[in-house]
Amino acid sequence: MPDETAQPGIGPAPSPVSHATNLDDLVQKLRSTPLFMTDLDDAGTDNPAVEALKSLAYDEPPEQLAQNLKTEGNEQFKLGNFAEAVKFYTRALDCDGHENRALKVSLLTNRAAANLELHNYGRVLTDCADALRKEPKTPKALFRSAKACLALEKFDEARECCKWALEVDPGSKEVVRLQALVDEKQRAFEQKVKEREQREAAKVRQRTMLKSAVEIRKGLTFDTSSSAGRKKDALPWESDSPRQVHLDESSGHLLWPVFFLYPEHKESDFVEAFDELHTLRDMLEVVLAEPPAWDDRKHPKYTVDNVDTFFLHRPVGGFDEDERLVKVGMNTQLASVLEHDKYVIRDGIPSFVVLPRNDPFTDQFIDRYRKLRQAKEAATKKC
Repeated sequence: MPDETAQPGIGPAPSPVSHATNLDDLVQKLRSTPLFMTDLDDAGTDNPAVEALKSLAYDEPPEQLAQNLKTEGNEQFKLGNFAEAVKFYTRALDCDGHENRALKVSLLTNRAAANLELHNYGRVLTDCADALRKEPKTPKALFRSAKACLALEKFDEARECCKWALEVDPGSKEVVRLQALVDEKQRAFEQKVKEREQREAAKVRQRTMLKSAVEIRKGLTFDTSSSAGRKKDALPWESDSPRQVHLDESSGHLLWPVFFLYPEHKESDFVEAFDELHTLRDMLEVVLAEPPAWDDRKHPKYTVDNVDTFFLHRPVGGFDEDERLVKVGMNTQLASVLEHDKYVIRDGIPSFVVLPRNDPFTDQFIDRYRKLRQAKEAATKKC
C-alpha cells in the first residue's frame, strides 16, 4: 500500500526495475542506471552520475590512460573484434601529454595488426611507417608491412621488408616463412599474368581471323540498329552475348548461331553452331528429329518433309510494315541464304520462319505479308 503522506520530491528515488514488465524491459532499465551502463559515451550529458563516472574514467595520467586503452584494445583483438580494437588503439594514441615512445610504437603496431585482419592494408602501411620513424628497429612493423605489401601484390617491397626484418631479428622463423610465401605468391602471380596475356593474344588472333573470314564473304549484310549497349569498337557481328558467329579454324567454315521460329505456336529452336555449308534441311533433320512437345503427337505437322522455310526481309533502317516474307529452298546452304541480296543479319543471329505446308495458318500468315506488300506498293504509286 503506497504511503499517502509522502510528499513529491521527498524520499528515495524509485528503483529503475520497479516497473519492468519483462526481461528485455529489465535489461533496458538496468542499462539506464550509471553503474550498469555498457557505454558511457552513449549515455548523453544530462545525467550527473554518468558525468561523474566518465570523469573518473578519464581522470588518469595520460600514459596510464593510454595503457588502459591499449589493454582493452588487446582484449577486443583476442575476441576477434578487430574494428573495436582499432578504436581503442586510436583513442590511446590520441592521448596527449606523455612521451612514452615504446608505448606509442606498440600501439601503432597493434593497430596495424588489427587493420591487417580487416584488410585495411593502406592503413597498415601508414601505421608501420610511423612506428619505424619512432623506432627503426621494430620487427613487428617490418613484418606487418611485408604482409600488407604481399596482400597488395607488391612483391619486391614485401621481400625488402622481410630482408630488413631479418637484419633486426635474424632468428625469426615467421619472417623466413613469409619470405618463402612471397616468392611462391609471386611465381603464381606471374604465371596467372602470363596465362592471361596468352588468352588475350589468342582472342586477338581469333578476332582478326574471324574478321578476315567474314569480310571475304562479300554478300553479308548486317543491321545492328536494335542492339542496345554495343561497344563503340564492336564489329557488326559482335555482341556481349556468347551467341555469335565464330570460325572453325580446322575447316575455315563460319559457324553461325541460328533461330528457327514457329509463329503458329510462338515457339523457337536455337542452334548454337550452324555450319555455313550445311543446308536448312540438314539442320531441321536434327531439330525436328522428334515431334516437338507443342505439336500434335498423333498427327505431327512439323516434320522435315512437311515444312517450308522462309526469312523475313526488312531493309536496313526499315520499319515493321516494310517486312517481306521470302521463301528459301530447304536444300539451300546457309552461306548462300546469308549472301542473298535481301537477307539482313540482325544482331549477329540469322533466323528463319518454319511453316507447315497446306495449312490454314500458313495461308493466313503468307497472306498477311502479301497484303502488306500490296498496301506498300499502292501507297508508293500514289506518291
